[in-house]
Amino acid sequence: MPRTARSNRPAPLALLAAVTAVAASLGGCSSSDGKADAAASPSGSGSASPSTSAAASAPASPSAANSQAPSSGQSPQSTRTWPDVSTVIMKWRDQPRGVAAPDAEAVHAKSVGLLNDAETRYGSEKGSKCWPERPTSLTELCTGNAAKAAEAAKTSLSLIAHENQGSFATLRANADKVAKAAGFYESRSCGTAPAGQAERDACWDAGWTVAQAYPLLRDGFNAGLQAR
Repeated sequence: MPRTARSNRPAPLALLAAVTAVAASLGGCSSSDGKADAAASPSGSGSASPSTSAAASAPASPSAANSQAPSSGQSPQSTRTWPDVSTVIMKWRDQPRGVAAPDAEAVHAKSVGLLNDAETRYGSEKGSKCWPERPTSLTELCTGNAAKAAEAAKTSLSLIAHENQGSFATLRANADKVAKAAGFYESRSCGTAPAGQAERDACWDAGWTVAQAYPLLRDGFNAGLQAR
């Protein structure tokens, strides 16, 4: 009688038990690894995400912080109406002739380059940083212009230092006006935009004269040609 071959397959119940045990083991590892990954993950529920934390703790951006503050290069602007330089020059034509300077034309020629260069560099009238209707009228930008205007007035007077005191009367008066306005602007710290309305008005008055410094000085040299 032939021998029956023994089967190598495990019994069905034993096989089922083995499969169940392996599945349980793998499931436990998966669950454990999943929890570990979740704890280590930036987006895990165990900790706040970096993007949320950074957004909560980061300071406001410079642009946002500065948006509420006025620019250091700007100041309050005057709402008054300011006449242009045509209202303050050429008035000497109605004045009687004074002492004539023999070298008035030579002096005038020296003044041309001086005033033209300064006017081009620092601006004049409505092009000046000191013009009251400009946002720079009560800032350090105008303070710098005031210093240059005072310097131009001083240099202008040095050009006629050798002349008779009765000559160049208009130039002497205009240079004095410019120097006083520039001195007032600087001494009252107008470049820091005073808080009081009266102080601001006084600073704008001075700034208006400073803004017309070069036309005023030029007018003085022109008047000197006519002994005025």
